[in-house]
Amino acid sequence: MQNLTANQKKVLEYIEKYQEKNGFPPTYETIAKHFGYATKSSVQHYVEALTKKGYLTKERHLSQSLTVHKEGNLVPLLGKVAAGRPIENRKFNERIEVPLSMLKGAGEYFALQVSGDSMIGEGILDGDYVVIRSQESATNGEIVVAEVDDEATIKRFYKKRDHVELHSANPQYKPIIVEEDRQLKIAGIYCGLLRFQ
Repeated sequence: MQNLTANQKKVLEYIEKYQEKNGFPPTYETIAKHFGYATKSSVQHYVEALTKKGYLTKERHLSQSLTVHKEGNLVPLLGKVAAGRPIENRKFNERIEVPLSMLKGAGEYFALQVSGDSMIGEGILDGDYVVIRSQESATNGEIVVAEVDDEATIKRFYKKRDHVELHSANPQYKPIIVEEDRQLKIAGIYCGLLRFQ
């Protein structure tokens, strides 16, 4: 639990244990009573800090609607990635909840929102969120997020003798051929997608 003060950590652990034991989160009054706080304002202060840091989600105006995020299932949403032509990679500075089953193995993960339809053959649609494991290398056939000349795109990776090919999963798009004189950086490997209706 990085970036938490000792008191924030205690409050978070109490909320988590209470929720596991009772099946629902504690009220602000319950938290205040447990820690001996005279008012709910101290609890609100901690809840706001924990929410801002991504450890809690709370519904507005409801004191008994806190959701604890287990460490590791919130990943940063870093921007958009093209499933079509490359687009500029912008940082959104948000976080998105991801099922732990998508976080395959150790490493750092991030999410990107897909823009375009070049990967529809893989079931990756415009507006979907893809979960990516940070990695600077790929094997042939893997779906990667690659930065070509500083623009991000999601494609299937193929290393040839003297160049790299990035293939779409839509016959309307030709492969992107990356010769040695162009900048190519693998940002990560595709692990799964999230679709919000």
